[in-house]
Amino acid sequence: MNMLNYTQRRESWQPGLSLDSRDAVFEHMLSALCNQAFFQINPKLDKATILKALIDREEQRATGIGSGIAFPHARLELLQHPLLAIATLAKPVMFDTEPIQIVCLILVPQSDSSTSLKLMSQLSKIFRADATREQVLAAASPEDLYALFKAHNPRLDRPLLASDIMRPPRWWVRPEDRVSKCSHMMGVNGLPAVPVVNENQEILGEITVDGLFRYGLPEFFSNLKSVSFIAEFDPFEKYFANERNVPVGEILSKDTKQVPLDYTIMEIVFDLSILNWTSLYVVNDQGRWVGVIDKAIVLDNVINY
Repeated sequence: MNMLNYTQRRESWQPGLSLDSRDAVFEHMLSALCNQAFFQINPKLDKATILKALIDREEQRATGIGSGIAFPHARLELLQHPLLAIATLAKPVMFDTEPIQIVCLILVPQSDSSTSLKLMSQLSKIFRADATREQVLAAASPEDLYALFKAHNPRLDRPLLASDIMRPPRWWVRPEDRVSKCSHMMGVNGLPAVPVVNENQEILGEITVDGLFRYGLPEFFSNLKSVSFIAEFDPFEKYFANERNVPVGEILSKDTKQVPLDYTIMEIVFDLSILNWTSLYVVNDQGRWVGVIDKAIVLDNVINY
């Protein structure tokens, strides 16, 4: 199916809006979308309910994706069909801490999370080129804006891929970094694993919480049935004292799972749930690390998107 099937002919295309807040943008876009035809199909919905759902979702986590683009979205139990609208702003409007000038508003039924992910994926590909973003911002009429997207022939009839749901790289360490830096990063951010990368952003291995514990504790611990006989007099901290200054390159595990951008959602779920990989590292054709996927990311996309 073509992405444009989820748009209204004129109401979905709103170039050059002059508004001064995120919520004003949402309200203006919904005023155009929620017309008589919309309510004939969705008689149990009202604009206030949709606006609240958009704002509530935005408060959970801002939907800006960089380059001045945002994908505000909501899943609505009473919505009959997905709906997409695209607006450009004459001046950037702040979405949390990010200035936004292109707004892609997505509404989907509560039971249809995959469509919102596919829409975001196709839109991200369209916006990847600087020239395309400039053309979108320069569109002077709804017809011009529609024509720009129609030229890309954006289709949704394919499975979800790693590129659709991955999170961009945020936390990593170099081989020369110390274990103390890595463990602090993991503790503060609740990370089960941190990749070790070289200067070309290629994955060399990873450090896991389990791996650090196994490295720090003496070998005889693995054979104990109880620690009652040493619980009160054996200082636990001493086992990790020497570990603090060890370079992560010396203790990293090279047993990592690297997957391509076109890895399918079923392959992802199989690797995480059946093969029990902690994280999947998404790499591009040049072998550079470009994203990460774990169970929490999969669930977040399914439940919240």
